[in-house]
Amino acid sequence: MNTHQTSVQQNFSRLSALALATALLAGNIWADDKSADNKDKSNATGTWKWTFNIPNGDTIEPFVKLKQDGEKLTGDLNWRGTDTSISDGKIKDGEVSFKVFRERDGRKVTTSYNGKLAGDTIKGKYESDWSGETRSFDWEAKRAKEAASLAGTWKWSFTTQNGDTFESTAKLKQEGDKVTGTVTGRNGNEAAVEDGAIKNNEVSFKVVRERDGQKFTAKYKGELKGDAIKGTVERERDGQTTSRDWEAKRAKE
Repeated sequence: MNTHQTSVQQNFSRLSALALATALLAGNIWADDKSADNKDKSNATGTWKWTFNIPNGDTIEPFVKLKQDGEKLTGDLNWRGTDTSISDGKIKDGEVSFKVFRERDGRKVTTSYNGKLAGDTIKGKYESDWSGETRSFDWEAKRAKEAASLAGTWKWSFTTQNGDTFESTAKLKQEGDKVTGTVTGRNGNEAAVEDGAIKNNEVSFKVVRERDGQKFTAKYKGELKGDAIKGTVERERDGQTTSRDWEAKRAKE
């Protein structure tokens, strides 16, 4: 074999080794990403919701907020607006289980939940002696998407009929679905937020002010998307209601 052929063969070997190393590295990265994704999907931490039909025909939507620490689960189950801490919560190999104890007519009621976690679904059974005898029901809970946080300072501007432009500022706080805070208007007057709520990223609240013995009400509604709220504001004055577009931007703290 001549010198040229030897050089070509060596270069080819180097390229092959480099290509193999690159492929192995890419494979490891992909495997790590996939492993991380599976790890997230197998974590029970979050809010889980399901529906339940009660005997009178009404449908209610209980939910449980779970927190996972290793194989241990803690959290609270909300049943018709009442929170109760879970007990004996655990997860192992994707199998979720916990119990809830409540009082009814002077006796202790036990409800046991068991299900298999797969991605954003827990599917299984739960048993309860609420009626005095133990009954079993199908149970399928879905992981709820966490709403974006509304807490912060929001600013927007509006133009009056005579062409003047003013800026308003809202300092909002969020606790669950409840929204509180204050709104500062064009004259620097601060007013409390009333009936504030956020659900599925839909924001609503109202502000009531008084001037010259009259009440003025502004009702804000909009959709929260990242650092913007876009919707409408309705103003009630002298028995008349006017509506205009409303877009608030989150201010950097």
